[in-house]
Amino acid sequence: MRKILFVCTGNTCRSPMAEIIMKNKIKKAGISDVRVSSAGLSATAGAKMSENSFKALKELGYKPYGFKSRVLTKKLMLSADAIICMTESHKRYLVGYPNVTTMHEMTGLGDIVDPYGGSLDVYRITSRQIDEACEIILNKILR
Repeated sequence: MRKILFVCTGNTCRSPMAEIIMKNKIKKAGISDVRVSSAGLSATAGAKMSENSFKALKELGYKPYGFKSRVLTKKLMLSADAIICMTESHKRYLVGYPNVTTMHEMTGLGDIVDPYGGSLDVYRITSRQIDEACEIILNKILR
């Protein structure tokens, strides 16, 4: 079983969107040996996804129900086969841990900028960026 862990700051905006999008893409592709989760460097455990993340995902056709944030722990990191950070600064925070990369390194699409506090339009842009990035990651898994 391969494990992908998406990481952002608070685990209420970017990494939850990546988790939900990637889980859906993996399921549609019929892949059963990959598990996807997310966590935040400064998360509050059990927090809900941000309202605008929820709305942006629903508009893309995803069902973001029941998500609860998680704090990034050493155990989570050591159990992951790939830790995919939303930005280079997140990756720098995790120096010394194995299998840490960024969305940009995985996809060539650049960092996923934090939409926190932005309008729904900002979250829509972020969700589309993450959707595109997850499609590239899915194609790498399928290869």
